[in-house]
Amino acid sequence: MKRFSLTILALTLGLSTSFGQVLSPEDDGPISKAERIYHNNQVIDFPLPREIDQMFSYRHWERINIREKANHHLYYPVVPLPDRKSLFDVLVDGIMNEGTIMEVFADDRFEIPYTPEEIARNVMQVDTAWNRDNPFEWDYIDTITVTAKDVLYYTIKCDWYMDKRRGQMENYIIGLAPTVQHPKSKDIYPLFWVWFPDARYALATNVAFNRNNNAARMTFDEVFKMRFFDSNIIKEDNVYDRAVADYKRRNNLDQLLESKRIKQELRNFENDLWEY
Repeated sequence: MKRFSLTILALTLGLSTSFGQVLSPEDDGPISKAERIYHNNQVIDFPLPREIDQMFSYRHWERINIREKANHHLYYPVVPLPDRKSLFDVLVDGIMNEGTIMEVFADDRFEIPYTPEEIARNVMQVDTAWNRDNPFEWDYIDTITVTAKDVLYYTIKCDWYMDKRRGQMENYIIGLAPTVQHPKSKDIYPLFWVWFPDARYALATNVAFNRNNNAARMTFDEVFKMRFFDSNIIKEDNVYDRAVADYKRRNNLDQLLESKRIKQELRNFENDLWEY
């Protein structure tokens, strides 16, 4: 009887707490915006192996084609919404407006650093022409801005390694680069390279859309940690320092098959380490 009374009391308190919640139009739903889980996320330190525990490692460069349906949560919305932004806008805002991303470079070896001013000049370019009346002056024509809709894919540089102490395969992302197509010249190039550990705070405080369950949105940091995307390997660390496209030149199908072969070799190597 006493246990039954305690159960009724707990249910009563739970109902009173639930129905006593004060909401406002800004909450945009039945749960207060301030109490939502992803608004209180923190960057969680991942365990890093000692050098003696790292049995082997492979370095890959992978391409995430965000025009594929499986990767649309990294591409949309091309125009920021009040509750979410695209991955490109998260990176650009973290670099230029919020100051949460400081380690930005021009190359994937992280040897040529970029300042926020240089990033701003890359993102917003002034289109000019020679002044017809004065050949020593430029005429302002228009400002060309690279936005989220101009992103074709993301390139990540990562290490796969086997941690023998923890007994599992891990993936450590080192760098992330948005590859864009210039709105006017149509040139395709990486806009910048972000050192991924420095960008994790900005990624952990912004959410991506989850088409399966809107109540279980993941942060961009969780998306990359859980590898919730589809990608193709475009390069693996090799003695020639060449990409897949350098030795598979006939067509894109050969490059795709080579990417899958590299992935399968990695799976087979991991499986061969275990004995049953």
